[in-house]
Formats: sequence, structure tokens, C-alpha cells
Amino acid sequence: MYAAERAVFATGTDSFSLMRQAGEGVAQALHLRAPHAPVHVLCGPGGNGGDGFVAARWLARNGHDVQVYALVPPEQLSGDVARAAKLWAGPVRPLAEALNTTRPVTLDALFGGGLSRALDGVPASLAGQGGPVVSVDVPSGLDGLSARPVGPCFKAELTVTFAALRPAHVLQPGRGLCGEVRVLDIGVAVPGQVVCYAPQETGRAAGGIRPQLLEMTRAELAAGPHAANFIEALRRLAARRGRPLLLRAGETILALPDGRAVIDPQGTAAVTALWAALPAG
Repeated sequence: MYAAERAVFATGTDSFSLMRQAGEGVAQALHLRAPHAPVHVLCGPGGNGGDGFVAARWLARNGHDVQVYALVPPEQLSGDVARAAKLWAGPVRPLAEALNTTRPVTLDALFGGGLSRALDGVPASLAGQGGPVVSVDVPSGLDGLSARPVGPCFKAELTVTFAALRPAHVLQPGRGLCGEVRVLDIGVAVPGQVVCYAPQETGRAAGGIRPQLLEMTRAELAAGPHAANFIEALRRLAARRGRPLLLRAGETILALPDGRAVIDPQGTAAVTALWAALPAG
């Protein structure tokens, strides 16, 4: 995702225009789920916070009672996030004021999937308050790569992400914290050989399983090449062994030696259907 964004910016695309598109897309997704519900927007200091400020403006203009709370005062922000904060005409309250408030919907725009440290202080307390939550990118506190919380973590009913799914959206325990996941197209093309399978997304006939397909256990996979998550571990081991490998670990993952892989997040589809769902070639 980072590489794909850099490629888009190299063409001259304004990064702030992508932030506005992302934030407005988040707002629209929340609006469809909870039309006109009061919303408390929690903004962090990075790109997610910028998306939150943009979303707050759109929601307020479309009939929502919006309150904005920020981890960092707007005057201390910089770059695109500062520009986004200036779009919000209402007051920006300190994040601590969001504690113990009654709110029908929380828009969690604190931290994205690249967070590497545990939430603490006010963000950690807010993560434990519960209530309906819509998260930007991933629920704050969840590592997007490993799909594991790094400490206290928000639990979302809806997670809105951009361009492509992350491991945290399809692998447990992250998937259970994300709720429904919606992927928005913001004009960033993400190349990759990993696809997420859903039965309605393929019209290809389910071909037979080839004899060389080997099913792995978690223990066997753990003993293989080190990787941040099951997807990468299975891909690396398939390349090392030179044969297709299958893992059933809450989700079903099928990896080929050439690096292609397909994931069924629900872990319910037939292996033959997963095999057929792989990209041609």
C-alpha cells in the first residue's frame, strides 16, 4: 500500500486530494449505516486523523450532530492533517473530554494499521468504553500486518479501508475486531498476488485439486520461514518447497510456489473453489 501510494504521488497526484476522497468516503459509509445519528469523531495526529476531520465536515453538512475530539491540538498539526483540520469549522475538544460521554456512534480515526506500540492513556481508555464504532483503516490498536492487537484495541462494527484489504481484515484475531469491512477505491492501484475469495466473485468452474497440494498445520508453518502473519508464512514456505500449500486456521489460505495466494476469510468455502478462484496463469 505504501509503495502504491508513492507511485500515485510520483505522477503528480496531490496527497491532500486523496485524503479528502478517503475522509468523505468514510463519512458516506458511516452515514449509510447510521443515517443522521450523532457522531463523536476521534482524531489522531496522522493521516487517519486527517481523514477524521474531513469526515466530520461531511457528516455535519449532511445532517449529523458532530463533536470532534483530537489527541493533538490543531495548531500542533502539520502537512495534510493540518489542512484537513482547517476544513472543520466547529470546535476541536481535547481527546480526554470524550471519556465517559454518551454517543450513539464513534468514528475512530486515531491510528492506522502501521501502529507498532500499544495504546495507552486516554486512547486506551476510550478503546475500552465500547459502543458502536466505525474505524478508519483498522480499529486503533490493531497491527494491520500481523492482524494482532498490540495492546488495548477498539472493536468496530464497521471498518472502512482503502484500495485493498490488509492482513488484519481477513486473519484472526484482527478480523473479529474489524466487524464488517468495506474497501473504498480512492484511485490507488495496489498490485499484488494475494486475492480475497468470496463465492459470488468468481464465475470460474471449480477445478479438481491437483495431487501435489499439501495441507499444513499451524505447528508445521510455525517451524518454517519467519513471517509476520499466516499469509506470508505460507507463501514463503510454498516457494521453498516448490509446491502448493493449504492452511486452515480460522481462515483458509492457499499459496502457490510462484507467490500467488488466495484467502477465504470465513474458512467455509470448498478447497476446490479456492483453487479455481486463483488468478489465471
